[in-house]
Amino acid sequence: MHKLVVLVRRGADVSHDELVARWQDAHMPAVIRHVQPDHYRVTFFDAQDNTHYDGMAVLWFEDPQRARRWYTSQDAATVFDDGFAELTDQKPVVLVCEEHVIVDGPRPADAVKVTGLVRRKAGIDADTFYKSWLVDHAPNVSATLKSTPGGLRYVVSHATMDGPDPEYAGLAEVYYADADAARAHMGKLGPDNFLKYAEPSGFLNGYEVVGID
Repeated sequence: MHKLVVLVRRGADVSHDELVARWQDAHMPAVIRHVQPDHYRVTFFDAQDNTHYDGMAVLWFEDPQRARRWYTSQDAATVFDDGFAELTDQKPVVLVCEEHVIVDGPRPADAVKVTGLVRRKAGIDADTFYKSWLVDHAPNVSATLKSTPGGLRYVVSHATMDGPDPEYAGLAEVYYADADAARAHMGKLGPDNFLKYAEPSGFLNGYEVVGID
């Protein structure tokens, strides 16, 4: 399964609520109609926590050629007559990812989701970086998540070289039953070797909406 991640930021004169409303009411149906991914979910980040992006679309494709068609197009947004692109800064960040489901738990509609964006430190080779993420860091997050009441699901996505030059080396998506569980889990996490190689670039709280399950 090929995973396509698109991070979106609103335009300078657009409110977070305006962008989210257009995204959910008009743009999500347009993506389903025109792109027809095999699975499709959108995460809307909390406005008060958002220093990076307003939301993140995730699309999964069984066929790599169908995925490539959308992330290599220079004007893919023009196929959508929904006015959504005009509400953004029109500089989406696109990641083509290899997905690793570390804790395969549920993701209910009312789950609290924390998305962590990660960069690779300068001078660190990709193999060392991604190996440490899965060998050092993922077990740390997984063990503490499983021991936290309300900890639900943990997914790691590594940006691949198949896509555009990535802004980020990857992202983590962690799901919780509620905000208290998220705070409790974050308080349990201790340092590990991954921090020698990684540069955390923001943790964004939000909620997920299903387009195609």
